[in-house]
Amino acid sequence: MLGRGLRGFVALSYAWFALWFIAPVGIMLVYAFGRTAGLTQRGLVNLHHLGLGNFFQALRYPTGPVLVISLENAVVATALCGLIAYPVAYFIARKLGARARVIVLLLVVLPFWTDYLLRMLGWRIFLSPLGLLYNAMHAIGWHVGYLTILDTRSAVMIGLVYNYVPLFILPLAVVLERIDPLLLQAAGDLGAKPWTIFRTVTFPMSMTGVVAGTILVFVPMLGDYVTPTLLGGARGLMVGSLIAAEFTEGQNWSLGAAMAIELILILVGIVLVAWLLATGVRYSIARARRRSLARELPST
Repeated sequence: MLGRGLRGFVALSYAWFALWFIAPVGIMLVYAFGRTAGLTQRGLVNLHHLGLGNFFQALRYPTGPVLVISLENAVVATALCGLIAYPVAYFIARKLGARARVIVLLLVVLPFWTDYLLRMLGWRIFLSPLGLLYNAMHAIGWHVGYLTILDTRSAVMIGLVYNYVPLFILPLAVVLERIDPLLLQAAGDLGAKPWTIFRTVTFPMSMTGVVAGTILVFVPMLGDYVTPTLLGGARGLMVGSLIAAEFTEGQNWSLGAAMAIELILILVGIVLVAWLLATGVRYSIARARRRSLARELPST
């Protein structure tokens, strides 16, 4: 049984979650069914005539095409984060000692000690047509007339991967570190080659870290609006930027709330699908292992 103090702490955590997540989402949901009050009351929502019109309008142009582009960017950037994070996490967890592991993990999270906006402004300076990247290329003898990376979709991808790859590395490193070395040693003693050990033992046992990293990266990445605004401009627009524009520039809170609710529903659906796929993969791996073990056992 939980102690009284622990029960109070758990209740406080639930109250904090309800205050800062459930309540704002509930307010957004109510606003999504209303409509903008008009020019005389900018930013306010009229709740006397509720309807679903905002949800249908949120799926029209340009929100629909931008949402598709945002999904494509998030999927590609998440895959790139995974490709970068896995070897880094494997090196941290399996090749480094305890002290070196702490130092490298500290270096991984070190960028988070700097404000997110400042980091994006730094990338904007670095990728600008006559910025640091341009000067560095000229310094090594690679003469280019003009850089066209900034304010493009490529710049957005660079910013997304840079910002979120540490969130993929951390859960992967934890999961890989917890894999029992005796299992890998046993597979090697049975004649398995390093690639076979990785494919049949290490990678399947690290799937929980892969799924956790994917969710931790994909969910905030899809709703990111600072990175596409600062690095992408008009050609790197994502759905988070449209939602922010509806609340700030357009002052259409009801439409912005509907777009935000639809984005939340899409994210919840994607997370559920990812969870079902991960559960199915784990079940298939466990079933294959049981069948393999049954074939290897001598018949009685």
